[in-house]
Amino acid sequence: MPVLMPAITVVGSVNRDLVLTVEDLPRPGETVLARGFVEGVGGKGANQAVAAARLGSRVRLVARVGADAEAILRALAAEGVDVEAVHPAPEAATGIASVVVDRAGENTIVVNPGANAELSVADLPDHLVRSAGEVVLVQHEIPADVVAAAVLRAREQGGTVVLNPAPARALDPEVLAAVDVLVPNLGELATLLGARPPVGPDAARDLLERAALPCRAVVVTLGADGALIKRPDRPAVRVPAPVVDAVDTVGAGDTFCGALADSLARGADLLAAAERAVRAASLAVTGLGAQSSMPTAAQLDAATGPEAPTAS
Repeated sequence: MPVLMPAITVVGSVNRDLVLTVEDLPRPGETVLARGFVEGVGGKGANQAVAAARLGSRVRLVARVGADAEAILRALAAEGVDVEAVHPAPEAATGIASVVVDRAGENTIVVNPGANAELSVADLPDHLVRSAGEVVLVQHEIPADVVAAAVLRAREQGGTVVLNPAPARALDPEVLAAVDVLVPNLGELATLLGARPPVGPDAARDLLERAALPCRAVVVTLGADGALIKRPDRPAVRVPAPVVDAVDTVGAGDTFCGALADSLARGADLLAAAERAVRAASLAVTGLGAQSSMPTAAQLDAATGPEAPTAS
């Protein structure tokens, strides 16, 4: 019998990414000249779908695009992403993300949601989870009612629910309680908790230890400092990241989420999944562009892993 690849359904956004590279990010009122320009496929939903597909998962994307998205859909399909549940919104253009990246790899992003704002609960497949062990991965670049419906439906159907609460906004406790793994960055975690963003991994650990979130686990992405894992009744565990020369950090968080979902769909425990996701994100920042630098399974397997995580 053929071996089935792990299955993931991503409910999220699709954008056209317009990426400008500059020496330094412009200050308010300042005009700077770009050193380069790249246009590609983006949006957190599309990015995370591609990241998981590159690692070998069967990935279905649920999203809305404009009538101008034929090339985007072809590009996603070429990556192995099932786009049958990506529906056109004829009255809206595909979302656009304007991204500016400086020489240190730092970035600023402005997003026009476009068709992403048209995604509705009615667009969700009746069966978000089609078999045991499937993962449903959701983000916040779509309407809040769709996020809530996707999370609750996936939980009811027995899926593993991963929620990336980006961009940050308040979440209903009922929705949070249905999440298996919440994946915020430091700013998003602080917003959820009504706290100031912590500075550094030690402060992040302190905040996470005091957090009272009803989800089953939290994995906080720390950029170059790796990630923190917190499960109920256990101390937080840090997964350090390997040292790399960062070129562009755009898409690193999406690579992390896609790789985490891929590992969880393969049956990995959360620590092993987070370790693999940190390695994938670290590889992604060594190239320019969100999707173009996402690693394949072979590239990830060949990469040297970070040192063992530490708990305290």
